[in-house]
Amino acid sequence: MRLAYISGEPYHAINDAGTYNRLASMISQYGDYHTGSGPRSGAGGSRGPTAYFPPAFPYYLAALDALDGHQAGGKPAVPPERREMAVTGTIAVGLVGLVALEAFGEAAGLIALAVAAFYPVMIELSGALVAENLVVVLELAAAWAILRGRRARHPYPWIAGAGVLTGLCALAHENAILDLLPFAAAAWAIGRGRDRSPPTAARTTTPGAGTTTMTTTRGWARRSRPLAAPALLVLMTCLTIAPWTIRNAIELHHFVPIADETGITLAGTYNPTSAATPGVPYKWHLFSHVPSLHYLAHESNRLTEVQLSNKLETQAFDYIKARPLAPFDAGWHNTLRMLELEGTFAWRASADALNLHEPWPTIGVYGFYVVALLAIAGAFTRTARRGPGWLWAVPLLWWISIVFVNVETPRFREPIDPFVIMLAACALSTALARVGAALGLGRAPVRSRRRAPELARDEAELVQMRQRLA
Repeated sequence: MRLAYISGEPYHAINDAGTYNRLASMISQYGDYHTGSGPRSGAGGSRGPTAYFPPAFPYYLAALDALDGHQAGGKPAVPPERREMAVTGTIAVGLVGLVALEAFGEAAGLIALAVAAFYPVMIELSGALVAENLVVVLELAAAWAILRGRRARHPYPWIAGAGVLTGLCALAHENAILDLLPFAAAAWAIGRGRDRSPPTAARTTTPGAGTTTMTTTRGWARRSRPLAAPALLVLMTCLTIAPWTIRNAIELHHFVPIADETGITLAGTYNPTSAATPGVPYKWHLFSHVPSLHYLAHESNRLTEVQLSNKLETQAFDYIKARPLAPFDAGWHNTLRMLELEGTFAWRASADALNLHEPWPTIGVYGFYVVALLAIAGAFTRTARRGPGWLWAVPLLWWISIVFVNVETPRFREPIDPFVIMLAACALSTALARVGAALGLGRAPVRSRRRAPELARDEAELVQMRQRLA
């Protein structure tokens, strides 16, 4: 379905997608971002090396460019990159099913798999070059590894793998570093749950007394064992991110853990022009398009990327200080946009920014409505309560991390949608189970009922067993 959609829908890599295409070309040729050090070589017209875009997604595209001979990038590289997105979207569908299987059981897992396969939003985004496609795969894979670790005999390899996947996810989108919180809580529970062995006894002999006493040894190592699992998770996450942090320190001469996009991102939302955007209040604008920030656009070619980011960050916080309710206003409108409740103009503006063509954006919005309504019903089912609580913190933290900054649907909501699908699957599996029970599909056939002689023989065997035990 995804390949069919790609073959039938024209697409141009614009805005962020065009930059990803260009960075992937540089990586496939030179192994790193190769923007140079002159004026306007960095983000926002700044000078010097760049770390504005997190590296995982450009490197992911670059791997394909190097394999299929499109190191030059540009338009010829876009069709194979879109096919790579179709494969990525298909992997995401499988992971939705696996996470639902581990968390909610077989029925919910199969239904979630089917819903994700046909969900219009995931189909249309499979044809766009957006980093969130990779974020969904890495986020779900990390969650699945934690869930598998809960029932594994040796959970620590699963926890270590979840740490690596979390680090890669953060390298695809900085916000994903917040996943460490629920994953660490889950890892701590795993470590605590496995610390059930009885205390060991040590024989101590008193010299000259000839007596032996038994002392219980519960050392610090045993008491701290529950902390080993989350510590391993955090360590593997940090080790995964560390090479890019070292690269940034060498290239930018500043401590930039992943990206230096904070200033440009915040200033693009918190300014008078953005707040007064007709039909889409607090829509993000590049600072060079904001009249009150034109002076920084004129001097940006003399600033490094970090210096420009710091100045824009100051401007954004000054705006918030003058208007303390601005974050709440932005959060409200971004939440409405995330739920596709701010009107057709808002969702079509987001679709234009991604170069998505009708009727797919409209189909995606109504598909989201259907799945979201099912998810609301699923949240009240026993099947949903069967899942671990930390799992729902993953989409909640993603929402918190973006809703006060910038929301373009369906792109920025994509990492949340798999969890909406899982709740919808809980509702559908519960409904199917009730229908089956009403129709008697779960009852045992009449011929399997036990006869009186069989019951008598079983009772005699129980009496004999009771006598032996006595």
